[in-house]
Amino acid sequence: MLFSLHIRNIALLDDVQIEFNNGFNVLSGETGAGKSILISSINLLLGDRANRELIRHGADRAEVSGLFYVDNAQLRAYLTELGAEIDEDGALLISRQLLRDGKNICRIGSRPATLAELKTIGQLLVNIHGQLDNQALLNPGEHIHFLDSFLKDEGKTALPAYTEAYQNWRNLSKQALSMDMDEAEHLRKIDMLSFEVDEIRSANLDPDEEEDLKRRRDVINHRRQLEKNVGQAISVLCDSMDGQDARQALAIAAESLESAAALDGELAPLSDALFSILDETDEVSKSLRHYFDRLSDEDLPIDEIEARLDLIYRLKRKYGKTVSEVLAHADACEEELTTLQTMEAQKEQMALLVKEAEQKAADCAAQLTFLRQKAIPAVESAITETLHFLNMPDADFRVELTNIPLSRFGAEEISFMITTNSGDELRPLAKIVSGGELSRIMLAIKSVLTDGDSTDTLIFDEIDAGVSGIAAQKIGRKLKSLAAGKQVLCVTHLAQIAAMADTHFLIKKDSVDGHTKTEVVPLSHSERIQELARIISGETVTATTLKQAEELIAFGKDNG
Repeated sequence: MLFSLHIRNIALLDDVQIEFNNGFNVLSGETGAGKSILISSINLLLGDRANRELIRHGADRAEVSGLFYVDNAQLRAYLTELGAEIDEDGALLISRQLLRDGKNICRIGSRPATLAELKTIGQLLVNIHGQLDNQALLNPGEHIHFLDSFLKDEGKTALPAYTEAYQNWRNLSKQALSMDMDEAEHLRKIDMLSFEVDEIRSANLDPDEEEDLKRRRDVINHRRQLEKNVGQAISVLCDSMDGQDARQALAIAAESLESAAALDGELAPLSDALFSILDETDEVSKSLRHYFDRLSDEDLPIDEIEARLDLIYRLKRKYGKTVSEVLAHADACEEELTTLQTMEAQKEQMALLVKEAEQKAADCAAQLTFLRQKAIPAVESAITETLHFLNMPDADFRVELTNIPLSRFGAEEISFMITTNSGDELRPLAKIVSGGELSRIMLAIKSVLTDGDSTDTLIFDEIDAGVSGIAAQKIGRKLKSLAAGKQVLCVTHLAQIAAMADTHFLIKKDSVDGHTKTEVVPLSHSERIQELARIISGETVTATTLKQAEELIAFGKDNG
């Protein structure tokens, strides 16, 4: 059950602390007092989508926290598996802060939590019924979800099993479809890939070849100048005709310094340095002679080099910015070519996998169909009986199952059919119900749906829309009966329903120091009489309306 709710800085709710009780809790108040904001705050606590506009003007964040007591041992164990921190008394605290920048700070117990975790746990703790549920009831596409909610424990395994099998079949079918290309397109693709691979492979490319060709082209284009410069360098270093080359001069200097070092050891390092330079000069000379000889051996015609570079340029323009990218493109084409050439075998294997997946999905769907058909008679009987109690004595509720090909939610469509008058034909729910009838049908569905459900707290927001008189009284009695085994919170505008409450809260709006804020206060017996009299007659409360209110409260105690 939801024991305590604390709300700060959410719209008109400045700082509100509410302690709910077991049984039937009613919240009433004038229009605009903040009843919808209170429900929105609870929805925020349960992981609903947040709107930053809810943050009170002038505040940097809004906060809502709830203290729950979980008595159900099975639910407590499951919540613990999900990471909820529950103390030995069954107490569980969850909270959520909404910041101006849209961020959320969620906590389950003392640990931080994600919004998804908060939503998962919130759905196990509280079941909220609002106007959106009524709209869903008018949408036949949603009826299958209502029915599936009646499947209880069996459906908890059958539904996920079908969903997984169906999705696997759909995914494999898409893969098979992508493989099943037109035969002519298949052959065209093979021809194109084969041409590209042959064009690249026949060129015998090397990643380093282009730079080497460019260097050789430059050498050929400047061979005369290179021969002149290199020849002059060789002559100056070691091949002078008059015996005045650099090597000879270095040799004389080194030998002279060696003799001097014999007389003064301080000159030895300098002598060694000269001999080292002489050795390096010999190496440079050898390299220059080798280079000079290769210049004369360069016999590849310049037009062949240009032709090779042109081929590389054309291949790069078609297949990549570098030779490495061109070669990588060839590798990719060969891989795709292999896939296409073996596609027939792959298609046969994929077709077998699709067939097996479809059969598994069909088997899971059959199990789901069996469970739905099994549940339908009990659902029809329980909802019809509840409608009779809710002042619709001639109502007859039926669930129509129509077989269809495998779809997202199974192999059938579900439609709710109803007649509200004796002798009338059953017709789709959306075509015949009034607002008041819809509220009662939804209450009937919810009351049957929650029977035996592990959720301890049920919240009804304006379940009384469109009803009055004895129908309203019957709704109040049904909510009271639900509260015998659950904690029920109900926002209402009707005195007949409010009179059934075990605990009655008034939501009121006050202005303090120029600021408007909403308060939620529990009412004493006398205050309840005053509030019910206001609901009955509006602003003018008379002795007669006070007497009516007192009688309604007494009736609620005797007939709850």
